Amino acid sequence: GAIELDLNRFPRGAKTSKQCTLEMVTNEAELPMVSIFKQKRVKGWWPFIARDENDELEVTGKVEAELHLLTAEEAEKSPAGLARNEPD
Repeated sequence: GAIELDLNRFPRGAKTSKQCTLEMVTNEAELPMVSIFKQKRVKGWWPFIARDENDELEVTGKVEAELHLLTAEEAEKSPAGLARNEPD
């Protein structure tokens, strides 16, 4: 699979796993959006969805994530991977 993120109009994540529901996807027009270029950090819960055997949407999983937008200089100071620090 693949994931494509619009970082100018990124859906704000739910604060808790319990609040992370199918309505976040079906009521997308009502979901608050943020720009990671303005906010620099986004944290929350987002649902994974799929269609069931009746072709209806259902939540198949949830992910908790925190995304940080770094400048090139900040990224060089705090490299991730290759047994260094955890990813940012």
